[in-house]
Parts: sequence; C-alpha cells; structure tokens
Amino acid sequence: MVTEGKMTTPLIVEDRSDVLHQRLGQLNQLRKSRHFCDVVLQVGSSEIPAHRAVLSCASPYFFELFTSEHARKTPQEGKLLYKLCGGFEKESVDLLVNYAYTGHLEVPDTLVRNVFIVAKRLKMEGVSSACGEHLVSHLNPDSCLAVRATPGIASDKVLVERVDRFIQQLDDLVPATREFGRVQVSVIHRTQEEAGITGRALCNLVLEWIQRQMMDQELNLDVIKDKKHMLYLNMDNSLHDCSDIKSGDLNDSDLVQDYKKMSRKLSQTNIKVRRKSTTPQPSKPRLMLFSRSISDKDDSDTDTDWKLIAHSQVSESSWLAVVTLCGTVAVLSVQQKFGGWGNNGTQKNSSSVVVGACVGGMGVRGGSCSPTSLPSPISSRPGSVEKIDSYTLVPHMSSPKCATGTGNLGGRLLVCGGYDRGECLRTVETYDPLTNAWTSCPTMRQGRGRFDLTVLGGRAYAVGGCDGVRELASVEVLDMSGQRWESVAPLPLARSNTGVCSLDDSVFCIGGWNGQYGIKQCDMYSPNANAWSTIAPLHVGRYQAGVASLEGLVYAVGGCDSWNCLNSVEVYDPKEDQWRFTTPMTTPRRGCGAEVFKGKLYVIGGSDGTQSLCTTEVYDVKTKTWLPGPSMTTCRANVGVAVVNGNLYAVGGFSGKNFLNSIEYLDPNTNEWTNFTPKPDQHPSLHTFVDQLNETHKNNNEGMSSSSSSSNSSNSSDTSDGENEHQHQPRPMVNGVSHGGSDGVSDGVSDGTSDEGGAATARERETAKVVNGVRTSNGHKEEFGGLSNGIHVHPTSPQHPTPCQ
Repeated sequence: MVTEGKMTTPLIVEDRSDVLHQRLGQLNQLRKSRHFCDVVLQVGSSEIPAHRAVLSCASPYFFELFTSEHARKTPQEGKLLYKLCGGFEKESVDLLVNYAYTGHLEVPDTLVRNVFIVAKRLKMEGVSSACGEHLVSHLNPDSCLAVRATPGIASDKVLVERVDRFIQQLDDLVPATREFGRVQVSVIHRTQEEAGITGRALCNLVLEWIQRQMMDQELNLDVIKDKKHMLYLNMDNSLHDCSDIKSGDLNDSDLVQDYKKMSRKLSQTNIKVRRKSTTPQPSKPRLMLFSRSISDKDDSDTDTDWKLIAHSQVSESSWLAVVTLCGTVAVLSVQQKFGGWGNNGTQKNSSSVVVGACVGGMGVRGGSCSPTSLPSPISSRPGSVEKIDSYTLVPHMSSPKCATGTGNLGGRLLVCGGYDRGECLRTVETYDPLTNAWTSCPTMRQGRGRFDLTVLGGRAYAVGGCDGVRELASVEVLDMSGQRWESVAPLPLARSNTGVCSLDDSVFCIGGWNGQYGIKQCDMYSPNANAWSTIAPLHVGRYQAGVASLEGLVYAVGGCDSWNCLNSVEVYDPKEDQWRFTTPMTTPRRGCGAEVFKGKLYVIGGSDGTQSLCTTEVYDVKTKTWLPGPSMTTCRANVGVAVVNGNLYAVGGFSGKNFLNSIEYLDPNTNEWTNFTPKPDQHPSLHTFVDQLNETHKNNNEGMSSSSSSSNSSNSSDTSDGENEHQHQPRPMVNGVSHGGSDGVSDGVSDGTSDEGGAATARERETAKVVNGVRTSNGHKEEFGGLSNGIHVHPTSPQHPTPCQ
C-alpha cells in the first residue's frame, strides 16, 4: 500500500557475476544438447547447433544475415541450415561459437590463423584483432608469407605494413618462399644497356605484364603458373610475350621459335582443361526443410592490390620477388637473359638456363603496348642515317614512379620521391641535360608520394604528401649543395595531392586531400620567418590540381573535387588575398602538371577520370584563352613537370596501364615532344671546348678573326631566314620512320628532337649568344668560326654549386 505523499523504495535483485557466467554455461549446454536451437551451422560434414539470438549478439555478420532471413522465413520452414562453404574449419568455428556463449576463448597456436580467418568473415572484430596481433608479433621467415597471404588481413593496413616490413628485411627470400608456387619468367635483353635494368624495376615490369594478362586477357593465375614465360622488352618500355614476335621478324631467333611451339602446344592443352573444368556438376540435395549457403568470399574484404612487396637477387642474373596479384600473395622468379640479335636475326650470347619463376611478375616502361617486336634502334636504321645520326635516347629514371616532386635545381632536373605501386619513395635523383645522365642524390627524410615540390632561392621545398599510411604535414628542404635534406616548419594541416609553387619570396601550398575529401585551404610559407600562414581559401575544394605562378598571380588548374574531374581554373592575387575564376580549360583533368613556358601557362597530361591524357593546353594571360598544345608521345597522369635548359620536361606518371620511368621534353624550337637528345659525345665536353676555344683565341686571335669574317659572310644568308645550316641535324630514324612530330610517331613514341644548339643550358645561352658568327658575352664581341656542332658557350663557366655531385 502506498501512503500519499511518500515514495516507496523499489526492490532490486542482482545476480552475482558468477551466476551470470553459470547461466551462460547452462545456455551453452542447451545448445550442445540441441534444446531450443533454431539454426544449424554446417562445416564440411559436421553440424554445429546454435541459437540465432546468441549468435546475432556476438557477430554483426550473423545479425545482418538472420535479420534478412527472418523477413523471408515462412511458417512451414523449421530450423535454418547454413552451410559454411570453403575457408572455414570446424574446430575454429566451434571455438568461436563457444566464445559467443561463454565470453572465453583459448586458441591453440596452430589454430590462430584459422580462427582469424573465420572471425574476420563473421565480423567478430575483437577476436580478429587479437589473432592478427598474435600472428604479426610471432612472425618468422617460415611463416611470414603465409601470414601475409591470410584472407582478410588486407583490410588491416597497419598489420599489412608490419608484415611487409618484416619480409623486406629478410636477407634471403628463398627459404621463405619454398612453399609457394612460382610463375617462371625469363626476360630477353637485346642490348647490354637493357640488361642493366635494376632488379626492382625488372620485377615491377614483370608484375605489370602479369596484370595485363589477368585483366586484359582475362587469364587466371593458375593458367599463368602453368607455363614458363619468355618476355622481351619493347621500345615502349613494356614487356611482351615472345610469342607475339612475327615469323621472319629480325628477332625471331631459334630460341624464340622453340618457345612459340611450346606455347602453342600448352595453349591447346589449357583450352581442353578449361572446357573440362567448366562442365557443371550436379549437387546432392539436402533433406533439411530449409537451407542457406554462406560463401567463403566477401567482396568487401577483397584486396585488389597489385604490389611488389620485396625482392632479392638469387644469382647474377636471376631475382626472386614477393608480390600481390589482385590481392593474392605470390612469388616471382625472374631471370635475365642477354639475347642480342644480329642483322641476320640470329641470337648470340644467350644464356641457356631458365630459372623457375614464382607466381606473377610485372614491369613498366611507358608508351604504346603494341605486341609487335621492335628491332634494336641501332641495327634497324639505314646505314645512311646511321652515319649522320647525332641523337640518343634520354635515359630512364632508376624506377617507374608517378606523383613525384619535380623541379629545376641548379640547372638540373630534380625528381624526388613519388609512388611506384608498392610504396611511397624516399629516393632522389637528378638529370643533367648536358651529359644526358642521371645522378643519385641523398634520400629524403621519409617516404613521400603524392606531393608537390617547388624551388625558391636555390632550395627545393618538398611539401606534404603521403607516406603510404597517412597524409603528411611535414616539409623538407634540399639546398643547392645537394648534401642533405632538412626539416622546416610543418603545414598547418596534413594533406596530400597538393599543388605547390613559389612566388616572390614565398612558397604557396594550394588545396589537397586531407584523407576524406578535397580541401579549400591554402597556406603560404615564409622562409625568412620559417612559418606558415593561412591565406584565402579556394572557391572549390580540389586535389591533384596543377599549380603555377605567372605574372604575380597563382593559378590552380583543374583537379578533382572528390567526385568529379574539374576543368575550372582559379587565380589568386596575393595583393588582394582573393581567389577568382578565370576561363576554364577545354578538358577536365586531374593529376596534370602545370608550368610556365615561353611566357604562357602550359598544362600537361593528367587524367579525365576515364583515361590518362597525352594532350596539353596552353593559357594566354593576355587573351585569357586556352589553346591546344602539342601532344606528348606517352599519356601521363600524375606527371611531374619542370623547365630545365630551356626545355619543358614531363617526368614519369601513369599511362593508364603502366607506371612510367621515362621522361620526355617539349623542344621550343620544333614545338614537339621528344625523348631523343643530341649525343654528348658528338661534341667535346663543354669544359674541354671552352679550354680549346680560349687557347685558340689566345694564340691565334688574328687568324681566328680572319676566319670568322669569311664564316660570317657565308652564314649571313642562312641566318637571315632564322635557321643555321648546322643547327638542325636530320631526325633519328627507326624502322624507316622519321621521329619528329606528329608525322614521326612509331609505336607510340614520337621522337621529334631539338636542334643541337638546344644542348646548351639556359645560363649558357644567356652568357653566350651567336649572331652571324659573332659571339657576344658581357658586352664584348668575339668573332670565331668553324662551330659546326652549333654549340656556343661562354668561356667562363658559371660559378654555381651543382646539386648531388
């Protein structure tokens, strides 16, 4: 009875904790004795009874499954039978079902991997996290690949990174890969230069070739493993099967013919096997009233990664690599063979041993993917062209990569970091147009990809980016001495895929990706204060935009707003601290390069969201209009660009199929993109030439003046038309096709080249100009003649430090 105005105290009864555990144990006993069970899990021939309510509380996967099934269940249906198909092991499922009832799990070491797989599938995150941590904490050379290949582990990027790091630190991959099947690959090189490719680059090339076979040709991994593959390196820097070499071709050697016969025979066998394996088999009907099937695969957990995890050298000419092929861990064994072909098509100096290769292998070089074989560039040229040929290919970078930091540091092309499918890189290298050679530089302080770089005051600033796991706020600087990288003030906000440029005395960081969406934030760095300050935001949040400064303004071109590729262009005025829109580009593009060249804004390559682009666009500030520019020889997305030595360079990138290690440049004289450059050995080295010129001028000044006067009169008619007879050499020929401009495209490579006068650096052009045979330097005139190679250099070498020497 309740008294008016008074509240009675409620009675509270609580079970002790041991009673709760006892009740769970009793419920588990009811399950084992099949009392009140409304679901049966079938694993192989074994059956595990349970209660849907309990399993739903322990597993979100079961909750979703039972909820959807409950709506469809009819009154006539009794117990639900769920078949756990493939990838499930009875002991592991039994352990997890017991855990659902008791809250206690004790897993033998031999079952941890299996329990992890099942827990991942059933979305029991607490158990899967504990099992994953146990597996990674107890890695050893014998187990590391099995752990990396564990289904479901790819969804935990931190665990994957730890396993990959362990594999990369192994001195020898052979013991760790013994239990894995191998794809056998041998790569035929036609020249010693090709054979000098690094092991990492070669394995990446093979990896990319396998990706093409599996995706374009729709071949599965088992078919690829069934055959020993013989590949050749095409002129477009991609690998192709030697079976594609046409009969009677220059490269159709006896070795290739034998391989083609073997391939045809194996191909017929595979067709028969595939036809047999696709014959449908009847399934035995169940006697249960109602049945459902749970697949061993979950598309949400599928790892579609193609990655080179680690590689090691087995012998002088063979490599072993651990890769992922569409998410499947595999082992590649790749052997190099030097098979130079003579003009009669016979093979010489070829290795006779083929080393078994493991699953997968890929490589990249860029450009066309024509399956036809190309002869070596030297043996294919007519003799008449060979005699006058004074051009050579621009060498490739040390490895394929995209989204690099690229700039002009000390008259050299600086290429930093980037992404090569496997990781964000720390490597740094420079290209010297005068020597046509690459030089390694000190590595950056951390791996950095998807970032941008600018040069200000003789210092290169690498801003933001990604290290493969997270976006970066860090900024590091390399000075002209090129000895080491130093950290400076970090960005206010970590981001990748930014656009960076310099203007006046400041570095500008525009937009980017913060890990969730394209951002509007923009910041400005003052080297003097070593501090960042936030400026007016963009009107549209964008990442992968091209950014450059021109005539006191900062341009942000294209990019992506998280959903769509953009063609809009925004312009920032530092005086007003305000962004405004200007004329949009004709083509939406992200991952493009933006650079000022010949007084105009050039936008290079990129992607329109469906394909990588070869096209370029040119913006005229005066007319505020966009015009199409010359197309590159290779389509490049996430391309690096820089102006060096008076040429506009496009560096690396992604072609749509391959990561690229090639570079090409836009020759201002021909207005064509090319990857040929004048041979350094066609003229004396610059220092030797200057010394000779000084000595000649000192001892024979009078004779030289006389000679130059006659030369002057003979040259004046030529130069009056704007061309000097010696300044334009014939284009290199490959397979009888002139490599120069849109009419000189062969197999995706347009090799229009600059005149040899383009070999001098911009500094040298400024200090030494030749007009009708008279060189002017610092206000003085020196007459001379006989410079048939068209290279004119001021006798005093510029006193600037050279990076990375």
